[in-house]
Amino acid sequence: MSTVSEKVASFLSRQKISGSLLLAVSGGVDSSVMTHAVFELRNEFKRIGVAHVNFHLRGEDSDRDQEFVRNLAQRYGFDFFTADFDTLAYARQHKLSVEIAARQLRYTWFRELAEKEGFHTLLTAHNADDNAETLLLNLVRGTGRQGLGAIRPFGKLDNGNLRVARPLLSVERSEIEAYAKENNLSFCIDRTNSQSEYSRNKVRNCVMPYLKEINPSVISTLGKDISRFREMNAEVDKLVAAKVETLLVKTEQPKGGIVEALRDKYLVFRASAERLRETESKGFYIAELLRRFGIPLNEDELDSIASCLEAESSTTRTIRLDHHIATIERGELRLYGIPDNADEPIELKGPGVYSFGPFTVIVEEKDALSLGRGVSSLDADKVHFPLVCRTMQEGDRFSPFGLKGSKKVSDFLNSRKVDLLFKNILPVLTEKDGSIVCLPSLEIDDRFKVTSQSKKVLTVSAQVC
Repeated sequence: MSTVSEKVASFLSRQKISGSLLLAVSGGVDSSVMTHAVFELRNEFKRIGVAHVNFHLRGEDSDRDQEFVRNLAQRYGFDFFTADFDTLAYARQHKLSVEIAARQLRYTWFRELAEKEGFHTLLTAHNADDNAETLLLNLVRGTGRQGLGAIRPFGKLDNGNLRVARPLLSVERSEIEAYAKENNLSFCIDRTNSQSEYSRNKVRNCVMPYLKEINPSVISTLGKDISRFREMNAEVDKLVAAKVETLLVKTEQPKGGIVEALRDKYLVFRASAERLRETESKGFYIAELLRRFGIPLNEDELDSIASCLEAESSTTRTIRLDHHIATIERGELRLYGIPDNADEPIELKGPGVYSFGPFTVIVEEKDALSLGRGVSSLDADKVHFPLVCRTMQEGDRFSPFGLKGSKKVSDFLNSRKVDLLFKNILPVLTEKDGSIVCLPSLEIDDRFKVTSQSKKVLTVSAQVC
């Protein structure tokens, strides 16, 4: 049977990991054993660094762990790096659980540190028990098929350049503890691990003991299941890729317009609602679409989108998700990032540059007519400052250029096939009495058009920030 150090060496060799290594070390038994195993292989690497995060969650114990890891790195001759965070304050500020806040803080720091110091690969000490616990947590919380693969043994951090490797992922905690005892390794004990305040600790301390009564080899069994799930996912990826491509709507968009600029910034994908309705596995393929574009999966959100797709094909719907907005319109399922809305109207006292929601509104006075896509030209003598910039209101009407009579702004935007999400954030420029002057970069009211009698021209444009 291979020792822990042999398994680490075999893993690093199979993954062809070389160059410089950054070790994420908490000071617990897992990371202390990993550090020792890497020390045995030190001559195979150009540089090895140890990174420790003090989350200041356990008072003096947190500071004790920090000093332990500092001394550990010094003893092995590794470079030492550390960072301190007020984790509770960060969690409150961003409305996160302490677990998620700590994860965001440490991995953001790891990425920045690796980039600054030139490390190529980050090693973490996740083990087989962690992997099994993650699978159970994913199942309880709700997961797509990727969640069945639990923790990846190797990958890229946040899809960036820093590689992340987990050489202990096939090693059970009992093996790690036996290795530490055999090699007389010292390590820190996190007393909070015995408490069941956090979800993972509940699984570790309360659920796993019962599962081990049913199957004493449950960690090994779940590990094999995870390996099969990962193999299954690799094969399913190949099978569904072509199908997902047929669902996506790809159209060439003219460049230069304000709506196209909004799509470039916020539109994630467009998919055929009809083709999705025709498949018996709507939920599955909606999940695959979201995964294709790196959108976190949420079972309730998937159900909401699938339910809305069941409605009549002519029905227009908006589904608010945690971090995105989905719409069903014009026969398509569309997903967008959430744009910044303008909370209040703003006053334009004269020519200048103004910020309005996600837009920069530019007003300029010129001597000659300024033509070009994205520029609204007005007769300066017919415009009376101050103007008001606001979003569309119920019942808004204006007379589009060249049209006799008036038209609802909403109908005009529909005729231009403006996305449902954008109709309520586009700027509308009015005079003080509420009469519409123009929809910047889209259309002017015919009353303000430039004629041969015009002496000066006022141009208005809206650009997406």
